Amino acid sequence: MILYVVLSPRFSPRIYSSKLFFPDEHRGDMKALRSYGKYQNAEIPFLAQDGFRMRGWYFANTASKKIYLVHQGNSGDIPRHMEIIDLLLESGASVFIYDPRGFGESAGKPTIQHWLEDAESAYDVVNHQLHFTAEQIIIFGISLGSAAATHLSTVRPARGLILQSGFSSLEAIAKEEVKGLRIYPSFLFTRPAFDNARILSGSHPPLLLVHGLKDDVIGPDHTRTMYFAASEPKSVLYMQDSNHTEVAVTDRPKYLQTLKMFLASL
Repeated sequence: MILYVVLSPRFSPRIYSSKLFFPDEHRGDMKALRSYGKYQNAEIPFLAQDGFRMRGWYFANTASKKIYLVHQGNSGDIPRHMEIIDLLLESGASVFIYDPRGFGESAGKPTIQHWLEDAESAYDVVNHQLHFTAEQIIIFGISLGSAAATHLSTVRPARGLILQSGFSSLEAIAKEEVKGLRIYPSFLFTRPAFDNARILSGSHPPLLLVHGLKDDVIGPDHTRTMYFAASEPKSVLYMQDSNHTEVAVTDRPKYLQTLKMFLASL
């Protein structure tokens, strides 16, 4: 019984964090990022709550007063997200994206708690350093970044919330991927719980959920669960030809139109 508890996700967070975050995979092309010329952009270094050096990047759409605050998934870095950045800019808003600690050029090692704290630090940069008000900020979470996004919506005000390829809860996706974890009840899973569906059942900014129907990493049933759990206002977009990572490419026209309509509704 003692071993059962000790090996549970709640009491062995370091073991499970190592299976959750992959910061060294899929590093992007910094040269391509620095040469991006469609919109003015600049690197924005900042500090995490505990002083770790972080890297952010600001892309200015001067025709708009709104900004997307983008929380990326559990692998890659800023340059690997140029396709979604370009799509968001074209939809009619500026973009701020950051590397969570341990990713890209950001220092430190990722943990479940730091994942959420880094989201708060990034918001504060957009709010205090870039001078965007809460009424101008749209929180945007991709994959594991959906947990950072939903958490942030409970501790910082925002104009809108978008989750792309998100999961209903960390417990649900973990039990799908690792059958051995099904022996553990909910109270023996990690804290914070990364329970997006539960958070969305409460008060939240206007919500748009987006998922590719060919996603074999996080299945679209997770977005269905979140949508039915979520309170109003809410909307959902399922994209016929998209998998987990190619959403901004394979269904670009449909996605772009939906984003424009969502921004116009805010």
